[in-house]
Amino acid sequence: MSNSKKQNILVALAWPYVNGDIHIGHLAGYLLPGDFFARFHRLIGNNVLMVSGADSHGTPVTIEADNLKMHPKDVVEKYYQEHLKLIQKGDLSFDIYTKTTTENHKKIVQDLFLKLLLQGYIIRKTTKQFYSKEDNKFLPDRYVKGNCPFCGAQKINSDQCDICGKIIDPEELIKPVSKLTGNPVTLKETEHYFIDWYKLTPFLKKYFSSHKKNWRQWIQAETGQWLERGLKPTAITRDLEWGIELPIDRIPKDLLIDNIESKKIYVWFEAVIGYLSASVEWNNKKYRDFWYNSKSKHYYFMGKDNLVFHTIFWPGELYAYDKKIHLPDVCAINQFLNLEGQKFSKSKGITVDAQYILDTYGSDQVRFYFTSIMPEESDANFSWTDFQSRINDVLISNFGNFINRSLTLAKDISIDKKINLDKKIISQSTKSYKKIIKSLSGVHFKDYYNEFINFSGFANKYISLQKPWSLKESDPKKFKEIMINCLYLVLCLDLFSKPILTKGSVKIENMLGIKIDSWPKDKDLEKYLKKLLIQIKINNVAPLYQRIETSQIQTEQDKLPKLN
Repeated sequence: MSNSKKQNILVALAWPYVNGDIHIGHLAGYLLPGDFFARFHRLIGNNVLMVSGADSHGTPVTIEADNLKMHPKDVVEKYYQEHLKLIQKGDLSFDIYTKTTTENHKKIVQDLFLKLLLQGYIIRKTTKQFYSKEDNKFLPDRYVKGNCPFCGAQKINSDQCDICGKIIDPEELIKPVSKLTGNPVTLKETEHYFIDWYKLTPFLKKYFSSHKKNWRQWIQAETGQWLERGLKPTAITRDLEWGIELPIDRIPKDLLIDNIESKKIYVWFEAVIGYLSASVEWNNKKYRDFWYNSKSKHYYFMGKDNLVFHTIFWPGELYAYDKKIHLPDVCAINQFLNLEGQKFSKSKGITVDAQYILDTYGSDQVRFYFTSIMPEESDANFSWTDFQSRINDVLISNFGNFINRSLTLAKDISIDKKINLDKKIISQSTKSYKKIIKSLSGVHFKDYYNEFINFSGFANKYISLQKPWSLKESDPKKFKEIMINCLYLVLCLDLFSKPILTKGSVKIENMLGIKIDSWPKDKDLEKYLKKLLIQIKINNVAPLYQRIETSQIQTEQDKLPKLN
């Protein structure tokens, strides 16, 4: 889209832990929606900075290091390299994908911590932390499991329930035991730094009130409930061996806590700072165009277990750090993806590796399917038979079949500069284009998908009713007229598909002998595509995709544990 007033758009994606392979829930939750959105804004002419990286600290990483008998830094590098392969396989268009072990990230985290401390937003407080008498040391939260005090779920992590999503104070956890030994653990007093959310609550309520109109209703509701309940001070340090060190030599003596040498900055506090540090690492001057520009827009993509950290905690951290810095505009949070009706569980074998499905079935197929089931308003379900059906019956039989039929029939026609197009096609294409732009602008990917497929159905209906194959010999003039309209529809479908079908779009344009690298304004769509029509030189027509066989799907289903 020709854009005389380019906006700077920050597209910030949640940071996956480097404690294992990324499963398809991560694709549906934030990786794909973030990429769709970034590609859309690049197409309409905006400046986009798409950032994320590997969340490299925290106990999930040290637990994996224990399992593999490796140092945490080696675990980080091992899985970081796997993440980079996944990014390439999935056609994820990051401008930077870094990790939280860089010196740049460490410096910015320490600077932010120190500024909040000196301004009084961070307080010292004695608290109780889980302690193992056997090991004579404090245990990180994720090394302890117990029962949720809110919903009763059993064997959940001690800091947050993955069933009801509530944050859990150590004293609230029921029947806490060590994950290492299975033995009961006790609570022991230790001094830590806390963010004093009480001081930030007036700002957070004002922020929420002014920004919530652009958030999904369920996100508004959950964030509002957090604020209504009241925010308690939250620990931002822990007795850990693996994490970012406190800037001890820069902290005034009267603000030092006991045993500070054994403390590290808590991962929940420092990981979100990665959005800022990654931007600085990308370009330590140009990042200011995104972070200190009132006209820029910031969009955050994550799963619902990260909601409070992005709708409340991160805006609070930013505001306390620098009143002039740009705050999150839209938190595009997705709900969870289930697998064949069950919650993902690596230990139970209820999982599908993201890189595996991309390697086996293709990035376009995976991107297309997840757009159709995007868990925007409620939990969604991945089903292997539904995956097969969407690919075979919609992507191939609807979209791909129209492209193939049209290019095969039209390969020998020549297109003059004087083009007469069906008014219904012009009208429908413009209506669909407007709806697609509105859906993508509002981060409504399922609406975008539905409009795209509806238009593909419209194109199929047109060619079926016109029956151009029956006119090729008897009425060549009419045949040519119909096929020019079909090629116009092909161009529309190619353009509409570009945020998701990255490989298919390239194939279509190679067969047409043209290239689309931007989107016009909706009022200019007809003029834009007419210019492309006269450039078309069809060659090497071939199907876009291969069908998925039922035997393949049966194999995938057999890998999963049977339902009780």
